[in-house]
Amino acid sequence: MRFSIVSHACMYVEGEGGSVLFDPWMIGTCYWRSWANFPEPPRELVDSLNPTAIYITHLHWDHFHGPSLKRFDSNIRIYVPKTPTRRMVEDLHQMGYPNVVEIPHGDSVEVWPGARLHSYQFGPVFADSAAVVTDGETTLLNLNDAKTFGLSLGQILKKFPDIDFVFRSHSSATPIPACVEGHEQHFTDLRTTKDYIDEFSNCCLLTGARYAIPFASNHCFVHKDTVRFNDRSVNPAMVAEGFADRAAQVGADTECVIMAPGSSWDSRTGFDIRPFDYGDKDRYVAEIRQKYERTLVKQYEREDRTRGNFKAFEIYFSRLMKAMPGVLRKRTPATLFEVTEKRGTRYFFADFAHQRIEERQPAPEEIGLTITIHPLVLNDCCKKKMFSAWSPGKRLKFTLPDGVDHLGPVNNFLTLVDFYENDGLPLSRNLSPRQVGVRMRRWREGAEAVRLFANHKLLRRKMVIADLYRVPPRPVSRSAEA
Repeated sequence: MRFSIVSHACMYVEGEGGSVLFDPWMIGTCYWRSWANFPEPPRELVDSLNPTAIYITHLHWDHFHGPSLKRFDSNIRIYVPKTPTRRMVEDLHQMGYPNVVEIPHGDSVEVWPGARLHSYQFGPVFADSAAVVTDGETTLLNLNDAKTFGLSLGQILKKFPDIDFVFRSHSSATPIPACVEGHEQHFTDLRTTKDYIDEFSNCCLLTGARYAIPFASNHCFVHKDTVRFNDRSVNPAMVAEGFADRAAQVGADTECVIMAPGSSWDSRTGFDIRPFDYGDKDRYVAEIRQKYERTLVKQYEREDRTRGNFKAFEIYFSRLMKAMPGVLRKRTPATLFEVTEKRGTRYFFADFAHQRIEERQPAPEEIGLTITIHPLVLNDCCKKKMFSAWSPGKRLKFTLPDGVDHLGPVNNFLTLVDFYENDGLPLSRNLSPRQVGVRMRRWREGAEAVRLFANHKLLRRKMVIADLYRVPPRPVSRSAEA
C-alpha cells in the first residue's frame, strides 16, 4: 500500500489494482474565497491523480469541492456514507455523477483486490464520517473532521486493534468564539490552542496507532474579511511538539509525523517527506493572496454588486418555520440578519414564535440574536439550503443582546439549521424507514449522548473535550519502524 497527502483533507491511497481519493479539494479556494490550502499541493501531484474511486466523508465544501471533482470522469465511482439524508447523493447526481454508492455505517466495500474501505459515521446532527482502509497488512484510520469518541470509537478499535496510521483534524473550523462580537471579553474560557492539541493527542494515542498524522486542518484564510483569523489556527508543527510531550507522559510509542502536501508513505520504502515551514505562515499567506489576487478582486467586485435576496430568505425561513414543531418555534429567539450591502445595511427579520418574516429593523427588545452577513453569502445559503457551509467559512458575525452572557442563542441557531438541512425537520421524517435504519446502526452515539447529558447537564460537571479520550498509561512496546 502507498498513500500520498494531497492537500488539506485530501489523501490518495493506492494498491495493487486500484486506488481511492479522499475528499478532493486540490485546486482553488472554497467558502466564498475564504479558504485556500496551506500549503497548496504540488501541481504535478494533482495532475498525476488517477483514482479508480473517490470517497467523500461529508458535505462541507473543503471535502466536497465541485471544481476539484470536475477534474475526474463523470462515470467514476463515488462512495459516500449512507446518512439520514440523501443530500450528498442528490447533489452528486445534479453535478453529473451517476455512479454514487452509499456505504451504511459499519459496512465496507472492496476498493481493490484484497483491500476494503470501511465507513463509520459520527455526529448527532450534521453527519460526518471516518474511514478505514486496510489490505490486511496496513491499516489507515482517516478520522478527518469526525470527532468520534466513546462507544463509537470503540466500535472501530475493536474491529481494527492494530492501526498503523491515524489522520485527524487539529484546529477549529467553527465560528465560535471567533465570530462572536465581544468574545475576547466574555468568552475567554472557550477552547484554546492547547485544547485542540490535547484533543488531537489523546484521540490518536487512544487508537494505539504507530503514527499520528495532523490532517484536515491545513488551510489558511485569504479573503479580506477573514484573513484576520489566520492567527487563530493550530499548525502541525505545534501539534507535533505537544503530542510528543503527551505521548511521553502516558508511555506511548506512537509517533506524530508531519506530512505536508506532496509527502507520501510506501509499505516497501517508508516515508518520503516534503518539507514545509509552517511557522512562516505570514509570508506564505501573503504569497497565496498575491497568487489569487485577480480572483479575489473579481470576488470583491461581484460582492459589491450583490444585493440581498429577501424573497429567497423568505422562502427558506418560511419553510423552516413550517417544519418546526410549535414548541420549538416558541423557544427559538427572533433573529435579525444585518445584510451588509455596499450601498448600506438592510435588515431581514425572522420572528420564529410568531412565524413572521419581514424586511425591517425591529426594536432591540424583539431581537434574540443578530447575524451580520454579506448578501452574496446569505443568498447562496438560502437558495442552496446550505447554511451548514457558512460556519467554516467564517463570513459572518454573531451579536448577542445586552445582558446575555452565554452562547446558547448562537449554538441553538446553528444546531437548528443543521438539523433542518439534514432532514431532521419535520420531526416525522425521523421515522422514515431510511432514517430509522441509519440511526439504529449508530445507536452508540445515542448512548453517549445520554451519558454526556447526565454528566454535564444533570451533574453539572465541566465539559473538557480532551477528556473524552482517556488514555491509560502503557509501556512502550512497539518500535517506530517505517
